Amino acid sequence: MSYAHTLGGTRYTFPDLRLLLARATPERSGDKLAGVAAHSAHERVAAQYALADVPLTAFLNEAVIPYEVDEVTRLIVDTHDAAAFAPIRHLTVGGFRDWLLSPYADTGALARLAPGVTPEMAAAVSKLMRVQDLIAVAQKCRVVTRFRNTLGLAGRLSTRLQPNHPTDDPRGVAASILNGLLYGSGDAVIGINPATDRLDNIVTLLQMMDTLRAQYEIPTQTCVLSHVTTTLMAIKRGAPVDLVFQSIGGTEKTNSGFGVSLALLDEAYQAALALQRGTVGDNVMYFETGQGSSLSANAHAGVDQQTCEARAYAVARHFKPLLVNTVVGFIGPEYLYDGKQIIRAGLEDHFCGKLLGLPMGCDVCYTNHAAADQDDMDTLLTLLAAAGCTYVMGVPGSDDIMLNYQSTSFHDALYARRVLGLRPAPEFEAWLTRMGLDAAPQPESATAPPAQTPAETGLISVERWRELSRFTTARIAVGRTGDSLPTTDQLAFQAAHAVARDAVHSSLDVAQLATDLRAQGFEVISLQSAATDRNVYLNRPDLGRRLSDASRATLAHASAGHSGFDVAFVVADGLSASAVQQHAVPTLARACDALRAAGRRIAPVTIVTQGRVAISDEIGSLLQARLIAILLGERPGLSAPDSMGIYITYAPRPGLTDESRNCISNIRTAGLSDAQAADTLVRMIQRALALQLSGVGLKDEPDGLEPG
Repeated sequence: MSYAHTLGGTRYTFPDLRLLLARATPERSGDKLAGVAAHSAHERVAAQYALADVPLTAFLNEAVIPYEVDEVTRLIVDTHDAAAFAPIRHLTVGGFRDWLLSPYADTGALARLAPGVTPEMAAAVSKLMRVQDLIAVAQKCRVVTRFRNTLGLAGRLSTRLQPNHPTDDPRGVAASILNGLLYGSGDAVIGINPATDRLDNIVTLLQMMDTLRAQYEIPTQTCVLSHVTTTLMAIKRGAPVDLVFQSIGGTEKTNSGFGVSLALLDEAYQAALALQRGTVGDNVMYFETGQGSSLSANAHAGVDQQTCEARAYAVARHFKPLLVNTVVGFIGPEYLYDGKQIIRAGLEDHFCGKLLGLPMGCDVCYTNHAAADQDDMDTLLTLLAAAGCTYVMGVPGSDDIMLNYQSTSFHDALYARRVLGLRPAPEFEAWLTRMGLDAAPQPESATAPPAQTPAETGLISVERWRELSRFTTARIAVGRTGDSLPTTDQLAFQAAHAVARDAVHSSLDVAQLATDLRAQGFEVISLQSAATDRNVYLNRPDLGRRLSDASRATLAHASAGHSGFDVAFVVADGLSASAVQQHAVPTLARACDALRAAGRRIAPVTIVTQGRVAISDEIGSLLQARLIAILLGERPGLSAPDSMGIYITYAPRPGLTDESRNCISNIRTAGLSDAQAADTLVRMIQRALALQLSGVGLKDEPDGLEPG
């Protein structure tokens, strides 16, 4: 069915719901990249007019991705609750907006309605809403979940304590956990993003957190955010798994790119339920999403990124999760260009998730190659807290030292709670009081020092903090004035931010890198991606994933007559040229010595400027290499402007997605050393070649042991 509207004398026609939804979406860089965005502001408004007149029942009769080819569509259709939908069945999208904003749509009515709303309905109505509309309706939605405490109650704002570490050192992780607990953070979950998906590493972190939680009787839940297949292995090994985590998307192909399916998620859900570790409830799943994930995986099927995001919430809803959060600004400017787009997307995601009956949190965040900063995050945090967001992140000093991005801090949560009169989860709040920690600290008196650290509360000595700080570069015990950073710490943050921003735009000295590689005995070929300059590279990831025509011809000529390579290596600038300039040569030299000693045949090293990870697939295919590894600069963080990552792919060919790769990250002074990275690289390559696979199915296990 086609849709149309005449505006200003021009008639705009939209052939189907999929394109109508895309054209009606507020401006978004990702939709431009996908080629589905409105061509003008005039067309966008015309699409919104047309969308407002669409009956809600149209979304039950016209799928944006066909039922026959997509299991997420089948889930949406097959689980739709017609009885819950009945009260709004007669409405159009515009009428639905009016009803949602009316007094008739109170908390009880919205809770009853949730099972009858499809993701496409939620996405559609959000496209007609102002920011204040998104806040007003989301604030009325109340979704309560339970495991060891109760989340989502009115007047509450919880936090995920995120104590990440670039090498997963349990001592460094524990130091960050302690710091967060002293600031009243961690009631949603204490959740670690592991630097590696190695099973023994995951189990160690799970055991450490569970011991800490049990020893101090903390009424919260813990989670290591490993891939669901690794978590299943940890459960089989008897590890103390509270929550099963997984990143998910809104199409079957997106989820395949994450290495998951609905059947696999159900297997993990049932395994976690069987453990019966919850004390006040049995919500055992934790999902993360984010606008742009389907586009990044080339799995959007022509659907705009916000509608794809809403469809991911149908997947989450099916498994009754304890937590869902949109990692809103995590991917980069090619999907959400600036602070304005990030703010709008965060509020849309929160609104849609809550309307669909999900316990929505938000990772209020940005990366240093986006046109956003901490002021934008302060704005989004405040708006989300007013909108009834279930939880936000708590990261030491806003600086994630493993993922290299900026999020919300322990201080930020205190600010939001105080300004809006919010409190932690009730069981956790009672624990804080019992432990002598102030969950809602009062303003300092006029005679109090202007800045305090947790050490000055008397709970832990200054000397002990200095000792703990040896194990992590996280911004623990940084000080506090009210609920904010002291001036010296705030300026230090700004200085580190400037360094990270500058690192994004640094240039790779190709001539020097080639000279250094040749000095180690490597044959070198210099190439260029199809991204012609840095600005194009940052905003057109598709061009950074393939070679320029000239470079493709160069490589084809250089590889003519050569075959039988076991391994090929690519060195690319990525988002930090200084990282590969510093770490690539020593890492490759050590790794290749070991590989040659093992009899592996190594292809010439290719150096690529303006390259992204997937460009290695094309290079590996042209070189006819069995396996390829790309070394490139990771996005610069406040503590790591020069961090390198390595991505390994067996049987490389264009069109592969991330489930086919393994990653070694955080190669830098405060992370993995060049030697450690080289040894890990050799071990992973040898295992990949022996097992003839890479990606989700390949785990980095020591001594050749298989997980189980």
